[in-house]
This record gives sequence, structure tokens and C-alpha cells, in this order.
Amino acid sequence: MEAMVTQGANRGVRRISAQDRSTAISLEFRRVARKARIPRPITTGGGGFRARRSDKIFRFYLIGSFIVLFITPTIAASVYYTFIAANQYLSEARFTVKSSEGSGLQAFAGISSILGGGPSTDAAIVAEYIQSRAVIEEVGKKFDLRAVFTPGTNDIFAELGAGATAEDLLDYWERQVKVSVEQATGLVTLRVRTFNPEDSLNLSNELVRISERMVNELTGRNEANSLDEAANELRRTKLNLEAAVSAMRDARNSAGILDAEISAKAYSEIITALNIEATKLSVQIESLRRSSTTKGPQLRALEARFSSLNDQIGSYERKTASTSDVQDGSRNGSLADRSAVLSNKALELNIAQQEYAKASAAYELQRTTSERQRSYLLTYIQPRAAEDSLYPRRVLMSVAVLIVSLLMWGISAGLAVLVRDHTAA
Repeated sequence: MEAMVTQGANRGVRRISAQDRSTAISLEFRRVARKARIPRPITTGGGGFRARRSDKIFRFYLIGSFIVLFITPTIAASVYYTFIAANQYLSEARFTVKSSEGSGLQAFAGISSILGGGPSTDAAIVAEYIQSRAVIEEVGKKFDLRAVFTPGTNDIFAELGAGATAEDLLDYWERQVKVSVEQATGLVTLRVRTFNPEDSLNLSNELVRISERMVNELTGRNEANSLDEAANELRRTKLNLEAAVSAMRDARNSAGILDAEISAKAYSEIITALNIEATKLSVQIESLRRSSTTKGPQLRALEARFSSLNDQIGSYERKTASTSDVQDGSRNGSLADRSAVLSNKALELNIAQQEYAKASAAYELQRTTSERQRSYLLTYIQPRAAEDSLYPRRVLMSVAVLIVSLLMWGISAGLAVLVRDHTAA
């Protein structure tokens, strides 16, 4: 009996042990499943029972891209800006374009009068000229720009290349010479960077001088055209005046008098005197006729003289004014006819004199205007030699490279994660 009980108990133990074993196995599977579902860092290749080959490649990509996109640029930038980058010195000038007769070039001879703009237009023209190839050629007559921008500092990124073409020099010039214009006021700011403070100062002064000369050449060209037009007008009015003087002389020679008014006044005085004398003779003749019964020699003489005076009076009256058709201004015409011709010629001469006087005054004004400087650059901040280099900004540029490199690596890693998850799905 005892043996049977013992055998039954052993079989129960074996059944319990098998059940416990099954339970334990089930719990282990669940633990492993939970562990597999827990996300692992992307740098370890993700979760799973065992890292797959693609996970290892992904991990190597992240590490390699971190080195290439972040570590290498950051170290290179730190080394470059610490040991290689050459010092650059800044010289700054500020000016505005002015005219001797007003603000900006809005006066008579300014650039604005040519292009129809205001002070900002004038400043924009100067700014465009400073950053043009023309000013490089002009400055190159005094400075060796290739030597200035290639001083041999071993900074191949900042210096101008040894075999640079004219186009390369222009691009480099636009980077080293900056011009900004305030649109509202027309104020110009010029900044010149070179590897030597004296070079920056000398280039700044030369650019201000050349720009001022350019402004005066433009305005001078406009003034030269105006002066030529004034000279042509003066010559034309002078020829008209000479023709009018000649016509007046010919008319006077033809009329036989110099001044019709003076001649008319003289004729009037003569006629008046003759009339007075004729009146006196008429009184004497009438008195003799009443006192004498016979006509004596004295009466006949007085009558003859009276008749002669009447003939003279009639002759002068006909010379003064006549109803004849003589209109050619000849000496046989009346004084009124000759006076009309002379008056027309005098009017033409007066008009010609006035036109010549105006043209002469305009020419003289234009001549004096063209001889003086009308436009100039008012430099209210003179360029100075730099005492310390402001470029390159080593700390700022190193930090900027670090941030940009980190951002690029972050974008690259994020894209890689998206592609990996999409592929795994």
C-alpha cells in the first residue's frame, strides 16, 4: 500500500515539474519578445535578437558621416582660421554726391539732370562705377592690384590667384571692395579690404578721387554740349545783327537821311519859319495895295517873294508827306515813305541787337559755369589706416562652420534613419 502511494506521488511530482517547465519556457519567450520590441539606439543598429548585416552598415555610415561632415570640417576650419588665414585690414570712407548749387546733383549740371534721378540715383551711379572694370583699369594705372591682392601670405583662399584673368580680378575686386548706398539719403559707404593697412588707405583715397573726377567728367560733358549750343546761338545772332546793320545802312543811303525823326523835325521847323515869313509878306503886300493906287516896283518884288515862299512851303510839305505812290525809299519819295522804310529797318536792327545781347549773356554764363567745378564728393568720414585687422573673424567663422557641419550631419543622419525604417517596413 505504501509502495503504491509512493509511486503515485512520484508521478504527480513529475507532472508538476513538466507543467512548471512549460510555464517557465513561456515566460522566457515573453521576456525575450518584450526585449526585442524595446527600441535600441540607432548607433547600435536597432533592436532584434541579433544585429543584421544592414544594421552594421548603418552604424558604420553614421559614424563615418559624423567624421566626414562634422569632425573634419570643424578641425579644418579651426586649423585654417588659427594658423593659415591671413589678416585683412579695412579702410572705410563715407561720402555723398554734391553740387555747388544745391543738394545732390539736382542742379543745372548734375548727373540727375542727365538721367532724371535724385541723390540716390547719383550715389547709385558712383557705386556702380566703383565696382566696375573701368575703375579697376583706372586704379591699375597707379597701383599694381595683383601685387596688392597677392602679397604671399600662403592663404590661397583669401589671396588672388597668381594666374587670375581680368574677369577673376573683377570678381575678387567685388568681394574686397564693398559699396553700399542708402536709398533715402543717397549716402555712400565705401569699404576696402587688403592685406596691408596702407594699401587699404591708399586705395580708398584713390577711389574717392577717381569717383569725383568721373562725376565731373559726366557733368562736364553735359556742360560742354550746352556751351556749344550757346556758342552756335551767339554766332547765329551775330550774323543776324550784322545783316540788320548792313540793311539799315543801305536804307539810309537810299533815303539820303540818317534819322527820319530828326529830318521830319527839321522840315517842320523850316515850314514853320517859311509860313511865318510868308504871313509877314502877305501883310505887307496887303498894306501896300491899300495905300497905293498903282503897283510900284516894291509891290511886285514883295509879291514875287511871297510866291517863291509859297513854292518853297509846298515843296517841303510834299517832301514831308505826299500822296504819291513812291514806296521804294528812294530820295525822290516823301519823308513819310522814307521814314516807314527806315522804321522797319530800325525795328529789325533793334530785334537783332536784343537777340544778340541775350545770346551773348547766355554764352558768358555758360562759359563761366563750365570753367568751375560744379559737382564733387562730400566726404564726411575720411578713410583712415587700420590699426588692427578686422578680418577674418576667426572665432565667428569657426563657430559658424561647427554649427553648419553639425546641421548637415543631423540632416544626413535623419534622412538615413527614414530610409532605413522605410526599407525595413
